[in-house]
Amino acid sequence: MQDTTGTLLPISAHSLSADPRLAAAVREFGRTYGYDYFDDETVGRILAEHESSLRRVARGPLVWVGSLATAVGIVWLVWAASGSPENKVVAVAPPAAVLLLALAAFVQVNLQGRRRLRHPFLEGYRHVLAAARAHGAPVSFVPAWLTGRGGAALDMAPLPSHPAPAAGPATGVRPSPAAPPPKPAEVEEYERIAEQGGWHDEAGWILIVAGAVGVGYAVVKDLPAAYASILLIALGIWTWLAGHRLGRRRRKLSGEALRYLDELTRSQAAGAPVHELSPPLRRLLDTRL
Repeated sequence: MQDTTGTLLPISAHSLSADPRLAAAVREFGRTYGYDYFDDETVGRILAEHESSLRRVARGPLVWVGSLATAVGIVWLVWAASGSPENKVVAVAPPAAVLLLALAAFVQVNLQGRRRLRHPFLEGYRHVLAAARAHGAPVSFVPAWLTGRGGAALDMAPLPSHPAPAAGPATGVRPSPAAPPPKPAEVEEYERIAEQGGWHDEAGWILIVAGAVGVGYAVVKDLPAAYASILLIALGIWTWLAGHRLGRRRRKLSGEALRYLDELTRSQAAGAPVHELSPPLRRLLDTRL
């Protein structure tokens, strides 16, 4: 499904300007870093450019070189260590050098990613999001790539700390001219089942293979009791079919979830606040971008 409605931003210019205190802070960040964070179109375009740049680093030649060198080095090291040469230190030196090459490649990728994350626009935008959260403005999501979060929960470039505004009502708060669309029941179902599954295929095949081995054992050893293993085959087929049905339903509902994200994007462009997305919707948004 192609996205023709623009990009859903972490927060819109309307939400940033609704509170004068937050608007003043954002203008100050703009002066400091040299960008207009109230220009939604430009912000969306620059965010997309930097995300593409980081993706190229994460999938670039150095990553392939590091991965290949790691595989070759480990296999070579195991083979060299398992042999019986007169001098094992000499035998393991070449594969160790290959592993050092892999490490150097991954370190270089990490340094390139960190340099890109420290771009002035991204530095300023992280301050904008931190200030928005501190002021209670609706931040729909914080892109994982923006904070340098990989598979672990550690951010290479986390949002900076920002003091909460002084107590007291903000003056001049403008009402939103639009409201975000209600979340359809299909999207809520997608959020419930998006985290399920992923194990049905593996478990189903394991049960089928285990059952087949049991039946084979019953035939070879002439052990009638082992024929009960056929129940494992039936259970494996049932598990696989259950996972297949769940996956098909999830794919169908993901289309509804994508349409809902399109509606959120349109409503945000009209000035409606978009509150924080659920983890399944954030992941779906990441796969689309």
